Parts: sequence; structure tokens; C-alpha cells
Amino acid sequence: MVNRTKSQTILLYAALIAFVAVALLAMSGYIQRSIQGTYKSAGDAFGDEEF
Repeated sequence: MVNRTKSQTILLYAALIAFVAVALLAMSGYIQRSIQGTYKSAGDAFGDEEF
């Protein structure tokens, strides 16, 4: 019985990790655009200065 519970726990954690990985892959485009937007706004803030 202990082995069965241990196996179920391992499968549950594997499913949880797989779910998180799929969610991160699905959101990767949004995350990438957000990071690029942050760099662009920072660059625009420094690029507007005149010497």
C-alpha cells in the first residue's frame, strides 16, 4: 500500500510539473513581449535626452 501511495504522489508531482511547463510555454510569447516593451521604454527614456 505504501508503494502505491508513493507512486501516486510521484505521478501527481509529474503531472503538476508538466502542467506548469505547458503553461509557461503558452505564456512565453506574452512574457517575451513584456520584457521587450520594458527594455524599449527604458531605452526611449534615455534616448530622449539631448546633449
